[in-house]
Amino acid sequence: MATELAELKSVPRVIPSAGTSFVPIRLGYFWQGVGTIKPWNDLTSLKISEYRLDQNPPRAARAYALVHIAYYDALIACFDAKYAYWAIRPNQLDPSITPLFPNPNHPSYPSAHASLSEAHAAMLSYLFPRDTEFFKSLAKEAADSRVWSGIHYRSDLVAGLTQADAVAGLIIERAKNDGSQ
Repeated sequence: MATELAELKSVPRVIPSAGTSFVPIRLGYFWQGVGTIKPWNDLTSLKISEYRLDQNPPRAARAYALVHIAYYDALIACFDAKYAYWAIRPNQLDPSITPLFPNPNHPSYPSAHASLSEAHAAMLSYLFPRDTEFFKSLAKEAADSRVWSGIHYRSDLVAGLTQADAVAGLIIERAKNDGSQ
């Protein structure tokens, strides 16, 4: 816990002076503002178009369905764990930590942003394997933004990412055996 608190305290959450990075603050606000749905829905639509699945409505609908099933199932798993563990937020444990924005009104562990973003990334990686590295890096960025924002511990992110991979894996196994091409 001391290591995780030290990491949170090492991230500046004030407008930086000249020569320092604004990236963590910008990404913290970006992922907070758009949440975990819009960028992933936009990316799904982009990939469906890029891969010409928009020319095949049943295939496009299947892609949207698989991505959203993963999202929904990861959401259920994440919030089931949140209310099983009831972990407090970092600034509730250490009031010297000032988050970029108010805490979400639910427990810290596991991170929903990490879980939901990873569920999207895993499904998109299954559907569009050529872009796996990009999807995974985007999910990691969404997850890391929660530490940068001061509202999650690193272990929250790890648990959310791991849980979402497991959930998405079950959906992918089902998709592989559902008779679709």
